[in-house]
Amino acid sequence: MSDKGPNKWMVLILMSMALFIMFIDTTMMNVSISALVEDLNTTVTGVQGAITLYALVMAATMMVGAKLADVWGTRKVFFNGLVIYTIGTLTASFAPNLPVLLIGWSLLEGLGAAMMMPATVTYLTKAYEGKDRVLAFGVWGGVGGAAAAFGPIIGGFFTTYYTWRLGFFMEAIIAGVIFAFMKDLKDYRPERLLKLDIGGAALIAIGLFLLTLSVLMIDPLGEPPVIAVLLMSLIVLWYFSRYEKKRAARGEDVLIDVKVFKHKGFTVANVVSIFFQLSLAGMMFTVPVFVQTTLGYNAMDTGMVLLPLSIMMFIFSMLGGKFQKYMSPKRIIQLGIVITLIGIYSLTTVFKPGVTGDDFAVGMALFGTGFGLIFSQITNLAMSDVDEHQQADASGIFNSQKQLGLSLGTAMVGAMLVLGMISGIAVGLQDHGYYQDMPLDELKDRVSDWVNGIEPVPDIPENVSSEIQEDASIHAMKVTLESMMLVLVIAAILSIWLPNAPPEEPERPDAEEKKPEKSRKKRS
Repeated sequence: MSDKGPNKWMVLILMSMALFIMFIDTTMMNVSISALVEDLNTTVTGVQGAITLYALVMAATMMVGAKLADVWGTRKVFFNGLVIYTIGTLTASFAPNLPVLLIGWSLLEGLGAAMMMPATVTYLTKAYEGKDRVLAFGVWGGVGGAAAAFGPIIGGFFTTYYTWRLGFFMEAIIAGVIFAFMKDLKDYRPERLLKLDIGGAALIAIGLFLLTLSVLMIDPLGEPPVIAVLLMSLIVLWYFSRYEKKRAARGEDVLIDVKVFKHKGFTVANVVSIFFQLSLAGMMFTVPVFVQTTLGYNAMDTGMVLLPLSIMMFIFSMLGGKFQKYMSPKRIIQLGIVITLIGIYSLTTVFKPGVTGDDFAVGMALFGTGFGLIFSQITNLAMSDVDEHQQADASGIFNSQKQLGLSLGTAMVGAMLVLGMISGIAVGLQDHGYYQDMPLDELKDRVSDWVNGIEPVPDIPENVSSEIQEDASIHAMKVTLESMMLVLVIAAILSIWLPNAPPEEPERPDAEEKKPEKSRKKRS
């Protein structure tokens, strides 16, 4: 039921503010990689791990956060999530080193966001109805898109002219405003309080953690047990599925209803969406690394390079629904994939000696346009194939999958870029007559320390070092972008099995009343 009076839109304002700080977090920090490496005395890989872990914590705990509303009530879950998030963002803002940043940003903020995000959906659903609800979700989604779009500019401004820490301070201030108006939020409690499935929560968290860890461990310079960890993650996730089925058969409360995966459209949409998130996260991580390490751009300049992608993704995620007048949601998604592939291909053509950030504009704009169309449809298409009583579980799964895709994308594509640069620099050094007495594997190990620390190669003339690093970076970016194109081609193939369209709207009562008359006419 819609609220009345002057505070009618206060719920929307507060939920939009909460979504804003959650969405702006990663995109704001992606442009500050060089500053984080220097200020915290860490490496590119360390910052990559922080970004990955933030998304991973959200992915692993999102379903638990959604279920807690049935245990504590919506207001308590949202409040506790906001408390944890605020403590996390303040911890990150004062972080003296990477471990403290991991605790504040990746762990506490990730956990707090996982509790708040499902609650924002519940509040908008309960507080508004009819046209008000449509407007509320439109504004809410637009704020999220705006946060993702302009996060690089805000983060770049703070980092270039002041400090990256101001970004986290800004989030804490916004959280303080939400606390001040918490009295305007009602407490929506379920008709039947559920018991939290602690065993299921632990299994899904462990399984997803091991899955992402296996990607982070990929390193051709060493021999980490990647396959063993990957197999462990798959075994844990398989056991989680069996565990949930057994609990459901005994009539016990479960974390998620695994029967939701019997809906082919929902399952396919989730798999396709993971590939989308993976490529988007890869783009948002690798481009800032390239322009900062190779072109020497500061955080503000990096934000401007990403701006065409962000703006077009925001615009077309808002306008994508208009395309339904001309084609089905499935076709809109496939059109988005084609445009995104064209954008990536366009980017591969500009990576050559002398490339500048301006050369990225067309490719980034096309990439953002395609993804805007995809994101405007994929969630609704996935949820349209699910029974009404499974909507809550399906929503939790879909949100978790998105965070998992972002986590895997940052880990996998970021590792590919860094390792490509390491290999390219090592080979380039020996081609120029340096370190020829050193085995290539040992030289790659030495180069790894320089690349991760964003440091120049020692004892090499600056002009030669710059040439070698530029050539290696360009080659690594091309290979990385080509791998992202392959990911999207797989997504395009899988999209064939997406539902053709959402189910039709329920018939009006007057239409139901007319059916018997038609039947009687036929019988007569």
